[in-house]
Amino acid sequence: MRVVRYHSYGAPEVLQLEEAPVPTPGEGQVLVRAEAIGVNFIETQRRQGTGPFPPALPATPNGDAVGRVEAVGPGVDTVSVGDRVVAPVMGAPTRITSSPTPRS
Repeated sequence: MRVVRYHSYGAPEVLQLEEAPVPTPGEGQVLVRAEAIGVNFIETQRRQGTGPFPPALPATPNGDAVGRVEAVGPGVDTVSVGDRVVAPVMGAPTRITSSPTPRS
């Protein structure tokens, strides 16, 4: 999968598109193929190292994603494979992301 990461704080130029393994959903998690991703303003501050709770590096911006469920982990019974969902996620700018159970 593709993921946006930064290895140092700074301007948008520190963002890098990288390859990463596709995660396997754990207990209470789902795997979502993101169709649209929104990154919140505070992430621009975190990327610059000036926002609250600066992330450990390397880091990925957080935000919200809309997409389709590709796999569900154990204990998930609120969504099914193929459902369209929206979810707040850690590391939102990814093609596929693992998240706590989202809302359909």
